[in-house]
Amino acid sequence: MGGAAEMVGRLIVFEGIDGSGLSTQAARLHRYLCESLHLPAYLTKEPTDGPAGAQVRLKLRGRLAMDEPTLALFFAADRLDHLATDVLPRLEAGFQVISDRYYLSSLAYQSLDLEMGWLRAINARCRRPDLTIFLDVPVDICMARLQAQRWRLELYEATDKLERVRRNYLRLIPKLEREGENVVLIAGAAAGVERSIAEVAADVQAAALPVIVEGR
Repeated sequence: MGGAAEMVGRLIVFEGIDGSGLSTQAARLHRYLCESLHLPAYLTKEPTDGPAGAQVRLKLRGRLAMDEPTLALFFAADRLDHLATDVLPRLEAGFQVISDRYYLSSLAYQSLDLEMGWLRAINARCRRPDLTIFLDVPVDICMARLQAQRWRLELYEATDKLERVRRNYLRLIPKLEREGENVVLIAGAAAGVERSIAEVAADVQAAALPVIVEGR
C-alpha cells in the first residue's frame, strides 16, 4: 500500500500599502492552515529581525541615517538572508510559508526614488512566490488606520507617498502576471466602505487553497 503523498511547501506572500491589513490577514491565514486544515505552516515578515533587517527597521523609524540606494541594498540583503536561513529550509521541510511582504514591496516602494531595473536586478536571485495576494485598500482608509494605531508614522507612511506606491503596485502587478507570476488582487473596501476582516479572510482562503492543494 502506498504512503500518503508528501506535502510540498508553498510560498504565499501578502502585499499592499501600509495600513492595508497585511499582518492581520497573514496571521488569519496562518491560523486557518494550522487549526482548521492541520497543515504545517510558518508565518514570517519582512524586514526581518536579522542583521540587515535590523538596520532597515532603524532607518524606517528615523533612527538611522541611510541613503535610498543603501536602504535598497539592505532590503535585498535581508531578503536573501531570510530565504537562505528561514524560508527555503521550511519549504523543503513541507511547511506552507506565509510572508508579510516580499520583493514586490521593494519594487513598489523604492521605485519612488530609484530605477526599477536596478531594483529588479538586486532582487533577481529571490525565489518566485507561488502566490502573491495584493490587498487593495484606499489610501484614506489606510491612513486612518495608521493614525489610530501609531503614535509616530514611519518613513513611507504619508498620504502622497502611499498614493504613489499604490499606483506602482497596480502598474507592476500586470507586468509580473505576464511574466508568469500568480497574483490575486483582493479588495479591502467596497464602494469606499471597509470590508470586514472576516470577509477579506474568506477571499484570502479561497485564493490560497488551490495553490496549497496543488502541493499535496
